[in-house]
Amino acid sequence: MNKGLLLLLSGYILWGGFPVFWSYLSHVTAGEVLAHRIFFSVPVLIAMVLLRDKWKQDFISAINSRRELLNLLISGTIIAVNWGVYILAVNYGRIIEASMGYFISPLIQIIGGYLIFNERLSKYKKTAVLLATASVFYYILNGDVFPWIGLIVGFSFASYGIARKIIKTTDVPGLLVETTILLPLALAIYAWLMSTNQLAFLSVDIKTDVLIIFAGLVTVVPLALFTAGAKILPMTTTGILFFTTPLLQFMIGYTMFDETINQQQLVAFIGIWLSLIIYSVALIKKI
Repeated sequence: MNKGLLLLLSGYILWGGFPVFWSYLSHVTAGEVLAHRIFFSVPVLIAMVLLRDKWKQDFISAINSRRELLNLLISGTIIAVNWGVYILAVNYGRIIEASMGYFISPLIQIIGGYLIFNERLSKYKKTAVLLATASVFYYILNGDVFPWIGLIVGFSFASYGIARKIIKTTDVPGLLVETTILLPLALAIYAWLMSTNQLAFLSVDIKTDVLIIFAGLVTVVPLALFTAGAKILPMTTTGILFFTTPLLQFMIGYTMFDETINQQQLVAFIGIWLSLIIYSVALIKKI
């Protein structure tokens, strides 16, 4: 198998398996898990950045630029929302709904590219966006609850992608700056949980503590694999293979966690999947 393909798929598969890992921490509040995810990502990212001179230079350049720091504060806030809401999706048993958000996020990015960067919107892309939009509305109208988790996951992930187009700093050093900026938030959550005797870390059992410590690796490793693979493969391949992640999440939610989906919602998902096929054709033909 091509090295780039192996790296990229490894990252996407790990992202797709996130529901399994976070489910083992479902007894810990989502806010605390988010705080751990931020806090324990920092040392992992520091170690990674120190391994490459280019990443060290990118990090130094970022922290010396007020404009770049502001942009990374914004993107860091967006990805923190995405992380937190996805943890809630696992805790609430709404993994399938969250996968819908990741399925539609590339199409939301198309709209963002059109509105913000004046990117051309071909007939294929217009058709994909319209079909996905109609499918999402159909999903909303036929669900038992409003799919706010799926929509926030989709819009936050797409917004993060758009923000990353503006930011000059590369992925790994950028994530280090983002998580470092978010450290006060993590520490504030720790302080509040400790003051109310709700902190699970070092209070439940050793298994919980180990999983919490590994939250940093689980967050950073898929990104590193994605970054390495994306450098080798064409953007078309990278974009199309991304759908491995939400597809795995959908299958995990349906088969492992016995989440239900009614016939009308399945029709909506089929509409979304068809829109992604059209989107993939547009990527392949570069139109």
